[in-house]
Amino acid sequence: MATKEEVIKALEEVKAKFEDPTLKKKFGTFTKNMQFTFSDLGTSFAFEIVNGEVKSMEEKEIEKPDISATTDSETFLGIANKSISSMHAYTSGKIKVKGAMTDLLKLQKIL
Repeated sequence: MATKEEVIKALEEVKAKFEDPTLKKKFGTFTKNMQFTFSDLGTSFAFEIVNGEVKSMEEKEIEKPDISATTDSETFLGIANKSISSMHAYTSGKIKVKGAMTDLLKLQKIL
């Protein structure tokens, strides 16, 4: 099991990807609430994305997120450092995601 600190560091790296000029163009007016839930750590982190920019990232649970991903910390870190394919994690049931398919495909660019 990864530590909460390792997960936060990886989430900060995901957040930083939204600042990439190339990706910023692709996200344009993208405005969503996104939640990552880590079953083994018993915690969730919420991103507020407004016009393609992450306005906040907090350790909290959102009642009705637009996009949600539930996984364990090791799988998330594997996806973040590219040692695990996000598609493989999804098809093997290691990560469960909910949201509009267009949003999920767009977010695949940052994971």
